[in-house]
Order: sequence, then structure tokens, then C-alpha cells
Amino acid sequence: MNVKVLKPYGFCAGVEYVIKTLDKAVNDNNGKQVYCIGDLVHNDEVINFVKSKGVKVISGNKEEAIDSIDFGVVVFSAHGTSDKIIQKAIDKGLVVYDAACPFVKKELLDIKKYIEKDYDVLFIGVPGHDEANAVLSISSKIHLIARLSDVEQININNKKIVVINQTTLSTDELHYIHFAIKKRFPYAVFEDEICNSSRIRQKMLLSEANDYDLVIVVGDKHSNNTQTLFKMAKEKYCNAINISSKEQLHTFDLHKTQNVLILSGASVMKEKVEEIIKFLKNL
Repeated sequence: MNVKVLKPYGFCAGVEYVIKTLDKAVNDNNGKQVYCIGDLVHNDEVINFVKSKGVKVISGNKEEAIDSIDFGVVVFSAHGTSDKIIQKAIDKGLVVYDAACPFVKKELLDIKKYIEKDYDVLFIGVPGHDEANAVLSISSKIHLIARLSDVEQININNKKIVVINQTTLSTDELHYIHFAIKKRFPYAVFEDEICNSSRIRQKMLLSEANDYDLVIVVGDKHSNNTQTLFKMAKEKYCNAINISSKEQLHTFDLHKTQNVLILSGASVMKEKVEEIIKFLKNL
């Protein structure tokens, strides 16, 4: 079996930063209970790793999570958190670490600067995603666009409009939504906030010229950057699967498969990808 792996694979720099922040929170607060507010990243393997350090992970509503904690250390997830919730944790006397990805922090800062200049913000993102929730918490002048059809539903009289997007979206889908917005709001300013890791991985996939019997996208089903890659892989190659571990390969008949392409989401442990590579080469 011929196996090709698209690089980079494994953790992106943002996820490495998040893991280092968590380690610092644990190491600098010996004896105190550490809580992760929200899934640190959208990958079950990483969450299990976090729990193995004695960290309690509280998923769901972040404000309710803070309400439930009276003492200890809180680490906010990679996807961003509203200032209100972070301040609430500080006011309760909790030790606070904001592990938001640097690209997400930049995005939130950019949005705040535009709001201060009286802009309305068209935010292209995934409804209910932690990153989108953090963005929408900033101001009522931020309008969520989840799909192309939403562009026609937006009613804004303000001539000062900026368009900003979630960091893990598809560059292709973003192009079509941008085009529709330009037609409707020709005076809008555009800020492309797709993170470097997502952009590079998407570009590598789209530029791959070879034909493959199978494309394997490694990553969690809850990871938006992984699911973006998976959708693009299916559109380009049709025969694509999404798995998070080599054990899941046992459910597929791979004996007639000759040429395989592997790529990974940004929150996947490098070791997990290499386990899959080794398994396939040994078939």
C-alpha cells in the first residue's frame, strides 16, 4: 500500500500554546484543583490527556460552570471566552488562565477595535461554536452569517461594515460568501481571519494532484477545522473517511486499497497520525 501524508500534521502552534498554558496552570498551582472551562480543544484524546493530569473538565455553558466553582484554578478553552465570564471568574477570586488560541485572541481584539469605531460586524461562523459565542458576546452590532442565504437576511443601515470570519472555515466557502456580501454591501471592509494552520492544510489538500483510492482525514467529529478538511476531501476525492484512531480502520475493507492520502486536523496528536500510517503500511 502506498501511503502519503500531507504535512504539517499533528498539533498546530495554537494547540501547542493551549497545552503549555494548561501545564503552567497545573504546575504553578500545586495542591489547587484545576478546572478546564469548556473542552480545551475539540479532540477527545486531548480531553482524556487533560483529565489524566487531574484536571476537571466542565463542558456546556461557561457562565454556569464558573457559578459552580468557589475555589481553585480555571483554564478557559482554546476557542475564546467572553470578557464578562472571564471577569466573573476573577471577581470570584479564582486563579484565571485564558488559553485562547493566539489567532482567536487577535480576531477578538480586531472586532473590538472595529466596534469602538462604530462599525457593524458581519461575522461568518458556525452557530453554537465556542468561538462564535465568544465573538457574539462582544456587542449587539455583530451579526452572525452561518450560510450563504443569510446574507440576504441582514438589515443594516450603517455604511461602516466590516466582514470577519471564524478562524477554521473553508477558504472556498468563504470566497462565495464574500462575493455575495460584496454585491449587497459594496462599501464593506473585509478581514480574513482564517488561521495559518487551517489555511496551509486546506491549501495542501487542494493542490494535491495525484489520484487516491482513499483519503483519510484524522481528527475529532466535533473539531470544526477537521470537519472543514473532511468536507473538502469528499468534494475533491469522493472516497474520504474521517477517523480519530487506527482502531476505527478495522470497520473498513482496505485490502484492495493501493493509494492512500492522510491528513489531520490541527488538534490531533502527532502520535495518533503516525499510528495510522504504521498500521496502513503493515497491511
